[in-house]
Amino acid sequence: MKSDIVEIERWKRPVPQGDDTLCSAHGKTSCSRDLVADVYLKDDGSPRIHWTVCRRWLDNEPKVAEHDTRNNSRS
Repeated sequence: MKSDIVEIERWKRPVPQGDDTLCSAHGKTSCSRDLVADVYLKDDGSPRIHWTVCRRWLDNEPKVAEHDTRNNSRS
């Protein structure tokens, strides 16, 4: 299923992962990086999916660059 980025809310300060917060893209077992943004996605089955993500995902996911270009929101 293909997901599209609807919104990205970049945080002013990174936040460490905890028991109830983890990198939605990588999972806590394979990612120990601080979290840096809320990302809202949509797909055919769900109108709004919430992810918290690390800097590595935010900097390397091609759909982020596409979203930023489309919305002129790169910060």
